[in-house]
Amino acid sequence: MINNLYFKSILKMLKVLLSIIFLMLSQHLYSQGRDGNITINLKKSEENRVYYSDEVGVKAHFPNGEGEWGKYLLSNSRYPKMPKKNKAIGRIFLSFVIEKDGKITDAVITRGLNIKCDEEALRLLRSSGNWIAATLKSKNVRSKGNISIAFGLN
Repeated sequence: MINNLYFKSILKMLKVLLSIIFLMLSQHLYSQGRDGNITINLKKSEENRVYYSDEVGVKAHFPNGEGEWGKYLLSNSRYPKMPKKNKAIGRIFLSFVIEKDGKITDAVITRGLNIKCDEEALRLLRSSGNWIAATLKSKNVRSKGNISIAFGLN
């Protein structure tokens, strides 16, 4: 009985000791991978920055303004085919990035109606062609865009 208790206490101490050794080795291995210097290319970081509309000189926009955007939506949107009970009326809100060359990337639905209408809104945005990029100090910059597209509303 005493032998059994003695054996169990030694096993517990070994487990604790092995855990401590493992933690020390893993910390040592992690710190070996670094030389203490972290290099950040600020120019590259600044080039890839996505600006918000209040940070730029000229905001990104659809070519020829909001009126043309409305015309584009009217002529290209297709209300998705779905059962009458699933038809939705409302606005879909989208967020996206306008690249320096005007291409739309990273388009996501921030508030949708249903899967079919959401897919149609994304299709419309992605197929809208190149936009006019935002500018800051006369240079094109990447910027964040937010729009809403109405379905079933006049």
